[in-house]
Amino acid sequence: MRALHASVALVAAAVVALSSACSPSAGSGSGKVVLTLGSWRTEDLAMWQDEILPAFEKAHPTIDVKFSPTNTNEYNAAIQSQVDGGTGPDLITCRPYDVNRSWIKKGYFEKLDGKPMLDGFEALALDPWSDDAGSHYCVPTAAVLAGFYYNKDIFTELNLKVPTTQDEFLAVLKAIKDNGKYAPLAVGAAESWQLAYNGLYSIGPAYWKGEDGRQGLIKGTKKVTDPDFVAAFTAFDAWKPYLPKGFESLKYADMTQLFALGKAAILPDGSWDINQVAVGNLHVGVFGPPAVTAGGDRYVQEMPDMAIGINAASKHKAEAETFLAWTATPEFQALYTNKLPGFFSMGKQPITYTNALAQSFADLKKGAKLTPRLGLDRLSAGTPPFDDEVWRVLQLMYTKNLSPQEATTQLQAGLSSWYEPQKK
Repeated sequence: MRALHASVALVAAAVVALSSACSPSAGSGSGKVVLTLGSWRTEDLAMWQDEILPAFEKAHPTIDVKFSPTNTNEYNAAIQSQVDGGTGPDLITCRPYDVNRSWIKKGYFEKLDGKPMLDGFEALALDPWSDDAGSHYCVPTAAVLAGFYYNKDIFTELNLKVPTTQDEFLAVLKAIKDNGKYAPLAVGAAESWQLAYNGLYSIGPAYWKGEDGRQGLIKGTKKVTDPDFVAAFTAFDAWKPYLPKGFESLKYADMTQLFALGKAAILPDGSWDINQVAVGNLHVGVFGPPAVTAGGDRYVQEMPDMAIGINAASKHKAEAETFLAWTATPEFQALYTNKLPGFFSMGKQPITYTNALAQSFADLKKGAKLTPRLGLDRLSAGTPPFDDEVWRVLQLMYTKNLSPQEATTQLQAGLSSWYEPQKK
């Protein structure tokens, strides 16, 4: 009950702050324009207030920006309520893909087409916050990556090399299992989301060829039952002999702890977990998803996480555009991502990261083909949502021995039942 009261109080405070920001009298009393930035990252409040916003305001002394976050689980509903009621923030942190596309259709954002601030980003980086016609509404802030953390000391002890192909990866797992001292993979099946985001969606692009496969599903030119997708599910299924004892009940936090305690050699995980993984005296490295064969294309899952757009109803659009243009600069991108190790700039200009493990993650992008998570763009806008269905079948593969063929058949049936391009 205490947590409920705290959440209600937080939302109420955010509504008050946002209402005052978008009212005609919004100002600091000193002639400055005051903008409000809505976000779901309550944990970043001090960082924005103490470090990021002062850097902007020093260079733009006539504009103040107030960071007003809402609890992540309440953010979508809160933003919709505020914008629909005319009390939304001047600047809205944008969710990727289907959620944001629905907000675009409702007219929440100012269109950014033709603005120079967009020139610093590739089309793939802008796409998660664009409409069906290709118009752009948000400036990318950060993305997260997925790969494999590994214990360098265990690899040295067992004389293992970082794998670069699927066969090498399975050979490494077998060698660790044969040794018997460590779990090869810190993977549990109690929370199905991470089986998709840190497992299938990480290694799968090497089989369905990244954007070729993802866009093929979206356009209806490919099916989940095609051989490339079945092969990806088969590669994920090949992990099962190397899971820790009791993996069926292991949750995400348990997996991280198993690795952090030195009891598992490899942790498939996202870059956002850097601070939880690299603890104490643990010597941690990172390697990317293995290629299918030697010399084959490498793929890295780069998931667009957040962007910022201008509220179409803001009374201070010119000032909001000034702030948004600043977020597109390497200065902001380096400041923001170095304050949040594991979040990465989506801009064209490379950023140097002060956290060594974050830099190792960023280096995985070099020479690799980038692709976002498979199921979040259009494919999960209906019922059953494709992304949720992937979670479900992957958990059944690990706990009920559902075969890759059965899993992909179920996914295709669900997608074909409502998604028009897949009904052909």
